[in-house]
Amino acid sequence: MENQNLFEKLGVTPVINATGTMTSLGGCRTRPEVMAAMEAVAGEFVPLEELHHQAGAYLAQVLGVEAALVIAGAAAGLTLATASCMVRDQPDALAKLPQPPQKHKVIIQCCHRNPFERAISMAGATLIQVGDAIRTQPVDLETALDAETAAVVHFLQADMLDASLKLPETLEIAHRYGVPVIVDAAAELPPKSNLWTFAQHGADLVLFSGSKDLRGPQTSGLMVGREDLINLAVLQSAPHEHVIGRPLKAGKEIVAGMVAAVEAYLAEDETARFAEWDQIAAYLLDEMGSIPGLRVTPFTPTQPFIQPAITPRVAVDLVDGHPFTIPGLQRALWEGNSPIATEIIRGRLILNTHILTLAEAETIAKKTWKVLKTFQV
Repeated sequence: MENQNLFEKLGVTPVINATGTMTSLGGCRTRPEVMAAMEAVAGEFVPLEELHHQAGAYLAQVLGVEAALVIAGAAAGLTLATASCMVRDQPDALAKLPQPPQKHKVIIQCCHRNPFERAISMAGATLIQVGDAIRTQPVDLETALDAETAAVVHFLQADMLDASLKLPETLEIAHRYGVPVIVDAAAELPPKSNLWTFAQHGADLVLFSGSKDLRGPQTSGLMVGREDLINLAVLQSAPHEHVIGRPLKAGKEIVAGMVAAVEAYLAEDETARFAEWDQIAAYLLDEMGSIPGLRVTPFTPTQPFIQPAITPRVAVDLVDGHPFTIPGLQRALWEGNSPIATEIIRGRLILNTHILTLAEAETIAKKTWKVLKTFQV
């Protein structure tokens, strides 16, 4: 009720989110135990660096990884991870960033390029593109590695693309030349095993968003991987001053919330969650499939869109000759009472079950009926 009163005071209308864990819509539904953990520490004082060390050690233990660090989101983690790799042989260069040290190049595949690469450049790194939009050959990566290479960055969602050099081969080539690999797995949960599998298989630093499937604080994230690199990330984060990561503060409430989020996530019945998603998808397929003029089918992404690709989705098409349009339907669902956020992929309206409730799915179906009932097919 308090949140509703705040929204009313500010003139902001809550929406039904059928797009997934979009930062622009608030990310996730924060777990109650996360909120309780944040509230419990909000009135206390503690040495922040010690808290980060102890929380990281605890999370590393429960996840079975070498080291862990709570961060202020996956994008913040990209900046910190890049900076750590740049100064790994020159710790005295920490305070000089973003002035680039000798190792300042970060290799990225052409098909991995995306807006979040700016978080890498923020550390002072120079992005070096390898491959092209059709394919990255192993030799493309091999010939790009030199004495100035700080790291290779691998955006995991791009592994869906045929053009991508896959993670295992990327790791093998980079490690053969002594170069660490940063893996952006921001939205690659579930499965929960991703929290430890990539690091255990050799990824040097792996980044996850805390405000997606983990359902932690929105401005939170998790970095796992090599202890030496994570220790460098701690040194260039708040509460330290005059370092690149000072603005990327993960305060005590964020740390407490992420510890609670990881604990709850590990205890969760993953099979039951998929069953719930399947139930919501089945409802949408059945109920919306009965609306005249619509074709409704299951949808599985084959290209990187809103991750993870394994969450069930439903695609909505209009029958041939229908007087309405898919963009028009999207606008109509957004307008009026109970705004519904959807995405359009290749001309089809996509409903993502990731953070939908069954009650919200019912609202989507009813509003779609109402929008289309005046149109004759």
